[in-house]
Amino acid sequence: MKRTFAVDPWMIATHQFHPEDKRLQESLTAIGNGYMGMRGNFEEQYSGDQLSGTYLGGVWFPDKTRVGWWKNGYPAYFGKAINAPSFLPIRIKVNEQPVDLAKNSFRDFYLALDLHQGLLTRQFIYEGDQVEVRFEFQRFLSNVVKEAALINVKAT
Repeated sequence: MKRTFAVDPWMIATHQFHPEDKRLQESLTAIGNGYMGMRGNFEEQYSGDQLSGTYLGGVWFPDKTRVGWWKNGYPAYFGKAINAPSFLPIRIKVNEQPVDLAKNSFRDFYLALDLHQGLLTRQFIYEGDQVEVRFEFQRFLSNVVKEAALINVKAT
């Protein structure tokens, strides 16, 4: 079994990006504050396989239970979470070319979720035509103002 993420008591971190494991990465780096939650999707456009998700606590719909057999105690309906509108992706271009890690060359990838601070961080160096740009992203959902989210994007 390959180990994608380093072992640390308060940090889920990796320097690897495997497109075939993107959905797993999104699940393991999801953030939430008790009111809303977000999968660990990339902040910028990503055209590869992914599952975007922003969810609000208490917002769901009743989905009729469908099973091959019925047992006493099965609920007639399950509560299914509704994917809420999202403020992602952020459209980023370098020299008029969209930044998309499914299509662009990049290096020095780093992704980390600080479980103690609730901060999702990602960095990489975009390699374009005769240009390199270092991108740094930080994202968290506030525990003080439950409806507030912050994304900090730095390009150098």
